[in-house]
Amino acid sequence: MSQLKKQTVRGVAILGAGKGLGRLISFANTIILARILSPEDYGLMAMAMVVCGFIAFFNEIGLGSAIIQRKDVTEKQLNGAFSIAVLASIGLYGVTYLIAPYVGTFYNNSQITEMLVVLAISFITGAFSTVSNALISKNMQFKALAGIELVSIVTQAFLTLIFALLGYEAWSLVYGFVISQFIRSVLVYKLAGWQPTKFGAFNEAFPLIKFGLTVTYSRLTWYAYSNAATFIVGKISGEKQLGIYSMAATLADLPTSHLTSLIRQVASPVFAKLQEDLSQLNKMLYGFTAGLSLITFPLLAGIIVTAPELIPILLGEQWLDVIFPMQVLALVGFFRSLSPLLTQALTSVGKVNITAKYTTICSIVVPLAVFMGVTWQGINGVAIALCITYSVLTILLLLLCRQHINLSLQQYFVRLVTPFSGSLVMVLGVYITNTILTNYLNVIFLFIIEVIVGVVVYCWWLIYIRKDGLKQFKSVLVDMGIGQKKLGRWPFTRIEID
Repeated sequence: MSQLKKQTVRGVAILGAGKGLGRLISFANTIILARILSPEDYGLMAMAMVVCGFIAFFNEIGLGSAIIQRKDVTEKQLNGAFSIAVLASIGLYGVTYLIAPYVGTFYNNSQITEMLVVLAISFITGAFSTVSNALISKNMQFKALAGIELVSIVTQAFLTLIFALLGYEAWSLVYGFVISQFIRSVLVYKLAGWQPTKFGAFNEAFPLIKFGLTVTYSRLTWYAYSNAATFIVGKISGEKQLGIYSMAATLADLPTSHLTSLIRQVASPVFAKLQEDLSQLNKMLYGFTAGLSLITFPLLAGIIVTAPELIPILLGEQWLDVIFPMQVLALVGFFRSLSPLLTQALTSVGKVNITAKYTTICSIVVPLAVFMGVTWQGINGVAIALCITYSVLTILLLLLCRQHINLSLQQYFVRLVTPFSGSLVMVLGVYITNTILTNYLNVIFLFIIEVIVGVVVYCWWLIYIRKDGLKQFKSVLVDMGIGQKKLGRWPFTRIEID
């Protein structure tokens, strides 16, 4: 267990470094693009991607998750999985080509039809790396994963910016995505060290498909409720309002989506290895939750309290309508950042049927909430409705985990006390700073001071008030191989040396 924990922590560190650099580049690129492209351009891409992304879940039929979850997978099964993924991708491209005109008609925009046909090319390129990607994750090759993520993100950012500067408008987002996905697939295929030896062997892959189909169903329902706002807002309010909502969601998700994806990517093979030891699995789940919340909670709180200064600085005056929905969606992030780890734990121990039931409930409740919100108060109403809905759904998920993997709710919530209380104190400090200085400083200097105050207050809370967060951080550094001599310095002198 100790070796697995160290390997896990180092995996998080390696992937975190790669993803962190990549996301920083991606974030900078998004800010630049926001000043070149219009809300309508982002709205068009969001409309096309919500359909394309839904179809993409049929591309591998959950075969990647099945390969990771099973302890032993034969060469014949891998060949069968590869063959099925390739054939499925070709079929899905054909389906997308046929339905694309109807999607364009639904949104009253023929440009979406053309965008869908091009975006669907990524189905075929992605299928060739389905097995390879699963093997890289299963074998915990985190350096390879980090390198692949970084290259694909940088490539997409660079290409999208070039196409945008050349005047391709919404198409710059399409071309950047398709080309970067092709490059990612090539890298995965090369670095996995596995190649198919025979095309066919479909029967051998049937045991994987049985598990994979349930995973696919859960993912489809998850995708349906996660993107319900894009689909419904795009239809009812049009591409401009959708573009504003999409930008608000993108910025609100920045602190959570990539970090949660990182932790989940590492947790997937770890949980699979511990599927027969629920006690140890829950300990790892508590640890992941504590580490994730220590980072994401203050970032989300920071977005909420600094949004009035942040948006004009980053995006300009034309994006001011982003502020309120972004603040509320950042509040939603407190719940959404934790849910993927819980569903991953259920999946890893074979409880995919429970995950499927939960996502089914979500796929009914969330779209209904979005529809009620958009007809009530537009995109602001959508954000409020989602905040209420996700809080209830997260409680339901925790109760399911308590029942099926013996999760202790008391121990779980204890891990959240320090980051949550620290974030509240930080918000109070930033709010007081804003109240005192808002009439004396311009927006840029005010924002800088708010950030500094927020960081100082949160760190003060961890070091001097709630030291368990600092202990958690020290434990992570020990597992990464940092020596006790270095950890004997401030701020670690504030805690008892283990």
